[in-house]
Formats: sequence, C-alpha cells, structure tokens
Amino acid sequence: MKKLAATRPDLRRLAFGRLAVTLALAAVGWASGPPQVPVPSPSRPAEDFIGERLFLDTRFAEYFAAHMVDINEPLSAGDPAVETTATVRGSLAGPFAGESMNCRSCHFVAEFLGETGGGNRTYSDFSRRSALPRTLNGFSTTPRNAMPMVGSLRTHGSSALLHFDGEFATAEELVASTLVGRNFGWAPQQQAVAHISRVIREDDGSSEVAKEGTELFSYRQLFLGADPLLPPYLRIPRADRLDVTKASDAQILRLVSKCIAVYMAGLQFQQDAAGRYVGSPYDAFLRLNHLPERAREKESAAQYVRRLRVAVEGLRNPVWVDESKRQFRYHAQPFRFSSEELKGLLIFLRASSGNERQHAGNCAACHRPPQFTDFSFHNTGVSQEEFDAGHGEGAFLRLPIPGLQERNRNYDRFLPQTARHPAATEHFRRAADSASDAADLGLWNVYLNPDMPSPQARLRGLLCRAGNCESDPVLASTIARFKTPTLRDLEDSDPYFHNGSQETLEGAVEFYLRSSRRAQRGKLRNAPPEFQAISLTDEDVRPLAAFLRSLTENYDEK
Repeated sequence: MKKLAATRPDLRRLAFGRLAVTLALAAVGWASGPPQVPVPSPSRPAEDFIGERLFLDTRFAEYFAAHMVDINEPLSAGDPAVETTATVRGSLAGPFAGESMNCRSCHFVAEFLGETGGGNRTYSDFSRRSALPRTLNGFSTTPRNAMPMVGSLRTHGSSALLHFDGEFATAEELVASTLVGRNFGWAPQQQAVAHISRVIREDDGSSEVAKEGTELFSYRQLFLGADPLLPPYLRIPRADRLDVTKASDAQILRLVSKCIAVYMAGLQFQQDAAGRYVGSPYDAFLRLNHLPERAREKESAAQYVRRLRVAVEGLRNPVWVDESKRQFRYHAQPFRFSSEELKGLLIFLRASSGNERQHAGNCAACHRPPQFTDFSFHNTGVSQEEFDAGHGEGAFLRLPIPGLQERNRNYDRFLPQTARHPAATEHFRRAADSASDAADLGLWNVYLNPDMPSPQARLRGLLCRAGNCESDPVLASTIARFKTPTLRDLEDSDPYFHNGSQETLEGAVEFYLRSSRRAQRGKLRNAPPEFQAISLTDEDVRPLAAFLRSLTENYDEK
C-alpha cells in the first residue's frame, strides 16, 4: 500500500476534512466558533466526495505514467517538480514529494500552516506562476498565477467563463483540459486520456487518499454505484453511474471531470441559510449596522452598489466590529472593522465625477459586492506594466498586434497551443521578457479563436451588443483583458494579479493608482472606461488596504 511522504502526516486529516465538518454540522447545527448566525445543514453529493479524492490523486500525471511499475504501487522516485513548492519568498518542502503532479499541487489549502513563507490558501499557490512537471512548448511554468478556486463557481445568473482569459465555458471542460494538458506534463499527442482511464479501471482503493472520505472503495466500485457495502453518501445518481470496464476512455474522462467539477462547486466562503456571506469582519459590520447585504429581487448588481453606497454614506453612529472571540486562525490581524476600514469602504464604493482628490476608487464597478467580482473581464494594465518593465515606458502602446484575419491565418505564430495546433508558439500568452516582444494579451487569445468554440457565444454577449462581432475593433477591445477575481479572503491568495506581480495589498492598490493615472493621460492601451472614474491619492492606499483585509475570513476545510 502506498505510504505518505514524511512531509505529509496531516494531509489525510485535512484533505477530507469536509466530511467531518458535514457530519458535525448536521449534528449540532452550526459551524465552529460562536453560533452567531444560523447556517444550513450541509449536504454533499457523492460526486463531491469522489471529486475530492480525484483532486488529490497523484497518478494522472505523465510522470507517473512514464515511471510507474503498477497503478497501485508507489513510485520508486517522485517527480522533481513536486519535491519543493515555490513561493515569492523562497521554497518550501513539497507536500506531495515522492509522488507526481495532482490538482492540489497548485491549489493548496492548509498544507503549509505554520511554516515561514507558507500559511493558509483559498485553493491557490504561493508563486507568480505555477511550476510545470516538465518544459513543454518552451514553458517551464504556467502562463499565469493559480487563480483561487473558492467562490469561483458561485451561482451568478449567467454561464461561467473560467480561467483568467475565459477559455472554458464549464468547469468540466477546465478539469478535462487540465488533466490531459501540460499542467500534468502531457504533450498534445500523448495518450493522456488512455492513461487516466487505466488508473480508474485498475485502481484497487488502496491509495492513501482513498482511506478517508471514500473508505477504500475502488474507483470502479464508486463509479458503478452498485456495491451493497457503499454507504448512501457515496452512491452517485443512477444517471451518472458508469461501468468503467465497458465504458470508453472518453466516457470515463467525462465522469472524472464532472466529479471534480462538483467538488470545486462546493468550495465556497461562509454563508448562512439564506445564502448571505457571514465570515468576514466586513460581513459582520453590514449586519450590525443593518446595511444592505445583497441585491433585492430584480435589483441589478450596479443598483445594489449604489444603494449600499448611499446607506454607508448615511451612517451617523456606526457600530464597530472588534471581536476577541472571533480571532483569525491564520493571520495576526484582529477580527475588526473600524473607522479605517470604513474609510476604505467609502473609497472602494465611491466613483469620481472628474474632479481631483475625490478619494474615489470606483472599485465596485468591477468588484461588485457581495461576491466582489462582476464575473467579467477588464484590462487593468498589468500586462502593459510587465511588458514596459522590460522594453521601456510606452513600449506596449507601440507593440504590433495583428488583426483578426492575420491572427487566425497565422495561428501557430500567434495563438495558444491546442491539440489541433500542437506547434503553436503562444506568442501572446507568455510572460513578457526583454529578449522578445512576447506578451500576455489575455482574452485576446480566446475571443474568436476557432480552436476554442465553447466560450464564444457567451463572449459575444459580453463584448458585442450589435453590429459585426467578428471585426478588428471588437477583437482589439479584448487586448490584455483578464477575468475579475473575487476579493474575498485576499490574505490567503497572494501574490496578486494574473502574473503575481504584487506581493501585498498595499502594492496592489498602488498599482491601481499608477495605472488609472496612465489611463487618464491616454497612455494605457485598451484602457477600461471604469478607470476614468478613479481619483486616488497616496493617502488612500492605507485605508483601502485595510478595507480589503476586512474581507478576510477563516477559510479552510477542517
């Protein structure tokens, strides 16, 4: 039976911690800590438990396929790529040392609690870009930072577009592409799907990640759902059941991807029975002061933001939050929302009318509460600043970027690698460097990309209200646009932005100060209109950062 490396003594406990939480909550009716607000008795579908096990399984990687002796036996030597975990402050011993890549190798939670340079995570990593198992297509790291997963599949009234550039229309597509792609060490022509299916078919349930949560049942037993010894919480719906001994490789990959997607959908920040957020000092402040916590029925997100701003501006004797009984487990900051955080909230909500020194961040135009995202895409100037750092101020403004016909006619030269185009250079989905004119243009790589059909209908709805959607001006409007991440629990997802270029919240706010001024001077390529309503000064940095820290909560899976 496979044994955990010495660096992983607690992984079994915290990997399937949500099972213990589920049973405990059902018994007592509240989460850990004082029962200040009601919470629902959680219910996890069988795919969630199975998906968590698949998320942790280290056998789907190309390295395991190339070095294994038997599906159910440990490797004689683990993948060097997981021996250590890179952070912006140095390296930490990898929690999966001795094994190979899995989903959790880039989307951590509590693996590094108490370690210098580590800490808790909201399913993100600690580096500017995540390490790859091997160099492929010139990449030794992922093109972007690992986006936090918590809250990423929150229902928001429209279909999701996932990843920083919106490449995937569903979580299942994202999972399948990751499992068979270079994140797991696979090149386009390799037999990734066949290997993944073999792991599912031949698994005997003896792996460490099968011990808790799925009780040592094999994947074959779990997917078939017919074993009389299976407990009810592990019986997937009949419509999804699959006899892996008879199913095709493609059918198995679809079910694997669905289970992991269900698990991802369950990763949410703390909410009460009514679906209101309750975990952060900000949430407590709203409730204590009877401020609107979310939009009313048929009220748009923008209308809610205006209503919230008016209510906050109208506070005369605010009740502050300073709770010694609700200390953060993983951060030194107090559980507090005071005058400094309120000042930052007002800056966050306020939009400038064009006058200087209005202390207006207009942040809520894109980071709309209560989710603190609009699930859309914006160019904040991160790619331009990275490019100009290597080529000189203004270089990104002059960078030649092809129009639609030239781009698609020369797919291999400009666009991302796919199975149909394995020789593509991904010239405009790379980290900028001084040696070439490569850059990361974000959404530009996806919109009207013939190899990426699934997100196109949704993207047209976002980008093209009328007229010719397949035109150069519409494509140009996608340059350097990236998905708006949630701001909840930012303390557990640094470094920030798609390239991890800012290590602190103060640094992130200072970036917006620089970039908005650049836009207002006409020096930001494809500048977002929201930047015209920003009027920040140096003195706004501290309160805005304080407000952002008030969105911290005790997120983990224990």
